[in-house]
Order: sequence, then C-alpha cells, then structure tokens
Amino acid sequence: MQEKVEHSKEIVKNAVRDYRRIAVACSFGKDSMATVLLAREVQPKIPVFSIMTVFKPRATFDYLVRMNEQLGLNVTVFMVAREAEVPAVLKEREEQGELEVRLLSALAERFEAESAETELAYGKKIYEVAPDRCCELLKVEPAKEAVKDYDAWVCGLRNTEGRTRKDYKEVEFRGLAKVNPILTWTEAEVLGYLAVKGVPLHPWYSRVFPGGKRIRSLGCEPCTVPVYDWQEERAGRWKGTSKCGGECGIHTKRLK
Repeated sequence: MQEKVEHSKEIVKNAVRDYRRIAVACSFGKDSMATVLLAREVQPKIPVFSIMTVFKPRATFDYLVRMNEQLGLNVTVFMVAREAEVPAVLKEREEQGELEVRLLSALAERFEAESAETELAYGKKIYEVAPDRCCELLKVEPAKEAVKDYDAWVCGLRNTEGRTRKDYKEVEFRGLAKVNPILTWTEAEVLGYLAVKGVPLHPWYSRVFPGGKRIRSLGCEPCTVPVYDWQEERAGRWKGTSKCGGECGIHTKRLK
C-alpha cells in the first residue's frame, strides 16, 4: 500500500509542477477525502472546491463543515440554489470566513423552471424522470464554473468503483487536465488510508441496512441507496432510473 501512496503523491507532485493553476475537487465522500489528504501533503496550499446540490443529505453539509475546520481546507462551495436554500451550517461558516459559498442563481432559476415542467408533465421529480438533466444542471454546469480559471484539477476517481470507470487514465486531457491519483486504489485501501490518517468517514458509511447492505458511494440523498458488498460500489447510485450505476457527467463531459 505504501508504494501506491508514494506513486499517487508523485502523480500529484508532477501535476503541481506542470500546472500552475490547479485545484482539488472534494465531494466529501471517502475517495475525495483520501485525494485531498494526498494533494495537501504535496502542496499544502492547493485550493479545494466542492460541488454541492440542494439534494445532498444534511449529514454531508455537516461533515463538510467538520472536515473543513479539522483540516483547514478553506473550501469553496459551488451550489445551484437560492440564498434561502443554503444550509444554515454553511452560511454560519461563511460569515466566520472559514469557507466560501458561490451561488449560481441563473442556473437555479433554470432548474426550478425545468423541475416544475417535469412534475407537471409526469407527476414525478426531475431526478426520477430525467436524472441526466438534473445532474447536468446541478453538477456539470457548476463544475464548469469551478474549473474555469484552472489549467488542471485533481479528483478521487477510481477504476475499481464500477463498470463506467474502467478505462480512465491517471492524467487525462479534455479542455483541461484531470488528475486521478488514486485511480488504482481499492475501496479497502481507501478506507485503510483514511483510518491510518485518523480522518473520520462521512457518517453514512457507518449505517447498516437489512441484509448487511451499506452505503458505498455517496451522492444526492434521493439517488443514493445501500448495496451489498458483492455489488459494485456505484450500483447504489440512481437506482431505479435509466442511469443506475452511471455517471453524473463531471467525469464524462468537457468542462472547459
């Protein structure tokens, strides 16, 4: 495992050397947390940004604030939302200067309009009927805003997570460089690394469900369900929709 850690650090080191404007993305899931730790060991001042949505569980916002304070991340949160929809815990920390929340109001208006049209036409939420469009508005578009001033970004993508992530490379180019330092790590290795570093997990990972199922890949609350250990980690994402186990689009679409 130590060899993998050193190799991952070398990937980040090379990226920091090659790209002056670089940041690390953090969803505050287990893989993101491991990646942030690695990146900051190489470059303690590397900027950290996070794409949050109005559908994230309250536990995610609480955990974000906790880790931001514990690790001194000074994270910038990008969110398609109205001012009234921003969780109080984020507002409080922003007022205290511990983090920054950038609201994308124009996208929020578009999302509200399309959500209303979908519910009127189908009697269901947009994430049930059109999950790709929901992710496009709430995740992909904010990600474009987050990386627009960067030449590269670092993320916690792993090719052992599921069928949609088998063919990625450690460094990819699609408008800007995307660096995947923990690409070959396993789920057990990620959890072991965080344990050694003394970094607590998002509380949802500790929840136990009937049959031994557990949350293994975190997303928005309506689109995250527990799965068995023998299933792929991402099998619990967008369950019951056309994109079950798929991608939100941040890793598949051109961001710049």
